[in-house]
Amino acid sequence: MIYLKRFYLIPWTLWCGLSFLLLNLAFFPFMYLFLLSGNSTLYRWTHQMPTIIGRISAFLWGIRVIVSGREHFDINTQYIFVGNHRSFLDAIISGGFIYNYKKFIGKAEILKWPFMGFILRKLYIPVKREDKDSRKKSMEQLIEKMKEGYSMVVFSEGKSNTTDEPLLPFKDGAYSTSCETQIPIVPFVMYGADHLWPRKQFLIRPGKIYLDFLPIVKPLKPTEDQIKQQKETVYNHMLVTYKKREIEY
Repeated sequence: MIYLKRFYLIPWTLWCGLSFLLLNLAFFPFMYLFLLSGNSTLYRWTHQMPTIIGRISAFLWGIRVIVSGREHFDINTQYIFVGNHRSFLDAIISGGFIYNYKKFIGKAEILKWPFMGFILRKLYIPVKREDKDSRKKSMEQLIEKMKEGYSMVVFSEGKSNTTDEPLLPFKDGAYSTSCETQIPIVPFVMYGADHLWPRKQFLIRPGKIYLDFLPIVKPLKPTEDQIKQQKETVYNHMLVTYKKREIEY
């Protein structure tokens, strides 16, 4: 029976992949031209296009995103969004349902993608996660870009969590940046994404995902102890929310 269910997911996964490809191809000319234009308004619009692609993709893939906590922050204000990472869906969902003017920190390997590599160089900050110098350089770029008014979206675990633990230990980058720039953190927890598209599985299934935005965590002083304190506060809030959703799902 399990194999039969997986068989039916093969055409669904092919549909998801095809629809995502067609969406990106449809938006690519506009994004490319807007980025080349040098016009600040068009450049800003380009950053909203992945949001549109993410929302349309979720709808076409039969994924219902149940959002809570949006009242905790202002979509026109600058934040560092910190989320958990368990699925291939995480970037699509967080990109589609965080409306703020934003950039992502992501794997450097994605810059090698054909066509989209050019766009991603403009929209994202690449990092080689296993390279300490690369992580440091990415944080420096993050701080520079934040001076231009961008919010940032960071998966604080530093890699996808494929363990049975709710969260992996958090990296310091988001918190040292928050304390140095005095920009507050908005934690968010996604639950259910790994049930629909696990990191170790090719097949995609429809279903629901909870996306919970938690209350803002204000920056502290840029000292080692204060950065650690802020990181622990965010971690504990996210852990409680994740375990609550685990019971309800």
